[in-house]
Amino acid sequence: MTRRRWRSGGQAGPGNRGARELRPRWYERIRQSVADRRRGGRLARTLRRVAAAVLVLAAGVIAMSPAQAATGEPVLVFSADLPIGARLQPQDLQIVPTGRLPDGAIAEPAQAIGRELAGAARRGEVLTDVRLTDPAGPDPGPGRVAVPVRPSDPAIVDLLGPGMHVAVVTVDESGAATVLAADAVVLVVPDRPDRGSADRPIVLAVPAESADQLVIATVAGSVALRFT
Repeated sequence: MTRRRWRSGGQAGPGNRGARELRPRWYERIRQSVADRRRGGRLARTLRRVAAAVLVLAAGVIAMSPAQAATGEPVLVFSADLPIGARLQPQDLQIVPTGRLPDGAIAEPAQAIGRELAGAARRGEVLTDVRLTDPAGPDPGPGRVAVPVRPSDPAIVDLLGPGMHVAVVTVDESGAATVLAADAVVLVVPDRPDRGSADRPIVLAVPAESADQLVIATVAGSVALRFT
């Protein structure tokens, strides 16, 4: 009697033989797995780590390399904050190179030492010609005259600053007010004295036709200012 051999998975037939032949051999599967690891596995991670180490090393070299010397045209800048009216000393200025030179920039210390500031200045600000007072006196501008004015209320001087616009008003004995200059420009505001009189006359740029009346009113001591 002939025994039949049974195989797991069903009877062997032409279809099952074809499926086994399409399935990759065990050694082909191992070779494919190694190739996959090389393309996106351990090899790629190693390359990324090497690239990161190179970037860190390059950054360290750049940080430790000496800084390049600044280039540009030499110009004077303020080495500290200075108030209006300050007389410039050598320690107040320093020469630095800059690539963008503003109009009127001063590069020679001899042109600035001993001169007074026409306005407050900040540390690091470039010194230009408009920052310095004119040795001949403040420039009131075309059609105007510089007139010293002593306000009746000295406290108002602390509220003023160069470039501000004010109206000059005089008051007669009856209390009637007359506007002498509707638009005067503040040119100079003196510093508050450490001691002594608090009387501080200011300098205003007023229209030429009202300058004489303003001077007379100042002598009479009846000048008041209001902001415009």
